[in-house]
Amino acid sequence: MTHDLVIRGGTIVDGTGAAPYDGDVAIDGTEIVAVGNVSSNGKREIDATGHIVTPGFIDGHTHLDAQIAWDPMVTPSTQHGVTTVLLGNCGVTFAPCKPEHREKLAGMMETVEDIPKHAIMSGLSWDWDQYGDYLDYIEKSKPAVNVVGLVGHCAIRYYVMGDRAVDELASDEEIEQMAQLVDNAVKAGAIGFSTSRVEGHRIPDGRPVPGTFSSEEELCRFAEIVRDNGGGLMQTVL
Repeated sequence: MTHDLVIRGGTIVDGTGAAPYDGDVAIDGTEIVAVGNVSSNGKREIDATGHIVTPGFIDGHTHLDAQIAWDPMVTPSTQHGVTTVLLGNCGVTFAPCKPEHREKLAGMMETVEDIPKHAIMSGLSWDWDQYGDYLDYIEKSKPAVNVVGLVGHCAIRYYVMGDRAVDELASDEEIEQMAQLVDNAVKAGAIGFSTSRVEGHRIPDGRPVPGTFSSEEELCRFAEIVRDNGGGLMQTVL
């Protein structure tokens, strides 16, 4: 049997906690089919002697939400062995989004994460409304890595409350409207919800980002949505 690819003689760190060992890795198509002593030849072979061979790394906290659209190779993450990235951290996402909130979300990403607003505004098409539409947009860019995302509190609040999202508590009706958006996002592919309680995360005018001081009732309602959709990640940055 001939494999598509055999990586030979590397030091394998397999991610299970087992001690590193020297061996080979055989790949057919997109699947690893053998690890250890591979006797079969490969159509292509890589001599990994003196190198470490590992599963791809998962970067569980990124702010590549815009960059991934114009840089599908997701540099420099892929240059360091990252094969899966999590978007939507710290409550800062670009969906759901009404047209009048685009600059607010882009400006907030700049002040929170120092990613230039002009690059975000010009680099994204902004042709989505709901979170699922945003995921479809990212998929069309054909990123070189696996992509998973959280729907962010800031975008959810702006969508329902407008400028009141920054300073005011949400009414019961608004909490339910936001909960529906979270539900829509999770059903469309988000793996959970993120929010920030860090007062240092601020919008361009210096006020804390939307959701920083939201009520316990609001956050618990969103946690219920994540739970009821089969579980997932409820991220609170403190």
